[in-house]
Amino acid sequence: MKVADYILKITPYEGGKPIEELQRELGLKDVIKLASNENPLGPSKKVIDTICKTADLVNLYPDGNMYYLSQKLANNLGISEKNLIFGNGSDEIIELLYKAFATNENDEILYCYPTFIEYRIIGMAFNKKIIELPLKDYAYDIDNLISHINKNTRIIFINTPNNPTGTLTKYDDILRIINKATKDTLIVIDEAYYEYAKPSSEYKELLELCKEENVIILRTFSKAYALAGLRVGYGIASEFIVQTLNRVRPPFNVNIIAQAAAIAALDDKEHLKKTIQTNEEGKRYLYEQFNQLGLFYIPTFANFILFSTPNDASYIYENLLKEGVIVRSMKPYGYNNFLRVTIGTQKENEIFIEKLKKVLNV
Repeated sequence: MKVADYILKITPYEGGKPIEELQRELGLKDVIKLASNENPLGPSKKVIDTICKTADLVNLYPDGNMYYLSQKLANNLGISEKNLIFGNGSDEIIELLYKAFATNENDEILYCYPTFIEYRIIGMAFNKKIIELPLKDYAYDIDNLISHINKNTRIIFINTPNNPTGTLTKYDDILRIINKATKDTLIVIDEAYYEYAKPSSEYKELLELCKEENVIILRTFSKAYALAGLRVGYGIASEFIVQTLNRVRPPFNVNIIAQAAAIAALDDKEHLKKTIQTNEEGKRYLYEQFNQLGLFYIPTFANFILFSTPNDASYIYENLLKEGVIVRSMKPYGYNNFLRVTIGTQKENEIFIEKLKKVLNV
C-alpha cells in the first residue's frame, strides 16, 4: 500500500514512559513518574464521585454540543458559550485548526522551537511548510518571529508558558505579533499551563485578545485539573473561529464521563487551589536543591523544570529509571544535556532529589 512521503517523514510522538512499562522492564515495584506534567495530587474526590455516578451512562452518546460544560466554563471565564470550542484534548483542536484554516498549498506554519512537538507532527501530517525558529535564552524570540511573518504565514503558534522550557511570553509581545500579522493569519496562544502561570505578577490575562477575529487561546483540563486520562481541551475564540471549527469537528468528540468530570473539576475550587499551592512549594524546594547541587535550571511558570546535568543527560536519565524515577529526556528536542522534571508532591520531589544525588554520586 502506498503512503505519502511526507507521512513517512513523521517521527511519531513519544510521551513520558508509563509507570507500568518501567515496572515490567526492570521488575521494579516502587516507581514515581515525573515526566508528563501531570497533576501529582490526582483528581479531586468530587471528580471521582462524579465519574462513578456517570459510569452507568456510557451506553449513551454524549451531548455533542457539551451544553452544561459550555455553560459552566463560560460562566467561570465571564464569556459567552458561543466563544468556546471543545476537543478530545487541546491537540485535537490543533488538528481542527490545521484542517479548517491551513488549506492552501503555500501556507506556512510559524513558531519557535523547542516547543510542544505536536505543532510539527500535525503540520507534517497536513503537508504544511513548517518554519521553526530557535528560542532565545530559552524563550520565544519575538523579534525574529515577527521578522519571519509574511503573506503566506497561515498559523502562528505561541506556547506560553512554553513546554519544555517553562518560560512566559509577555502580553505586550503577543500583542506585537498580532499587530504585525494580517487578519488572514491565525494566532494560536497555547496556554496549557495557564493555571500555574496565573498567580505570577508577571502574568497578564490574555482573554481580551480573543476579541480579535484571528486569535484563539487553547487551554486544557489535563494539567492543573488532573484529567489527562479523560482528554478534555478547549479553545476560546471569536464566534467566527468557533463556528468554523464546529464545521470540521467530529460529533461526540468529548465523551460523557469527561464532560461530567470537567464540570465537577470546575466546581472544586479548593482542589485547584491546593494544586497550585503544592506546585509553588515544590518549585521552591527543587530550586533550592538544584542551587545546592550547582545545577543550571530555567525558572518556570509551569509545573515542570528544565535543568541541565554535568554529565551526559542520557546517562542520568537511564540511571534514574533504574532507581524507579521517570523524568523526561530532552534529546528529542535537541537539548542533549537537559532533563525535564514535573514538580511532584513533596515526597516525590524528595525521592527524585535523593535518587538524582545517588546517580550524580554526590
